[in-house]
Amino acid sequence: MKNLLPLILLLALINISCQKHLEREDAKSMIAINKGYPIQKNFEISKSYIKDVNTEGRGVTAIIGDDQFKETEKAINQFASLGLLNLVETQKREETTQFLFGTTVRTWTIVKVSITDEGKKYLIQDNDKSYRVKLWETDIVEITGIQEMKESKSAKVDYTISNKSITPFGDCFGDKNQVTSLSAYFSLYDDGWRIQ
Repeated sequence: MKNLLPLILLLALINISCQKHLEREDAKSMIAINKGYPIQKNFEISKSYIKDVNTEGRGVTAIIGDDQFKETEKAINQFASLGLLNLVETQKREETTQFLFGTTVRTWTIVKVSITDEGKKYLIQDNDKSYRVKLWETDIVEITGIQEMKESKSAKVDYTISNKSITPFGDCFGDKNQVTSLSAYFSLYDDGWRIQ
């Protein structure tokens, strides 16, 4: 019996070392490295755009462009109301007369956008045509579950991500507090777990 005890301990140690469990912190670290977390979410703002394009009359006229950035106009106006941007609007009018077709009047507004000192705190990039500003960083919140499949030496890891370090630009978006559930898959090799 005395000689059997060391042998049992040795077999138990070998069995434990062969059954490497995927720990939550290890899984979180590997997912973060593989997926590049934290991920910075940015927003591009054009320095100039055209809006309120209107054409009246039957004459044929050259088209100078339709309303641009219609989907971002609400966000740009919110940024301006928070003192992050300055907007300067200039009204334009063009009248053309053509034989048989009559006169066409085309009106539009050019909006020039500049970033304020407060907005510059979150500026990532400034080029000739646009600004790029930071909204927030998306990062892993927690590992919510690990399901190991011993027979296939694999594991499914469920985790959640959410946004942090939300800037005043990011505060304008409805999805700023969104929490998303995702999954990652791992395989067990002789040197440990690896993300697939």
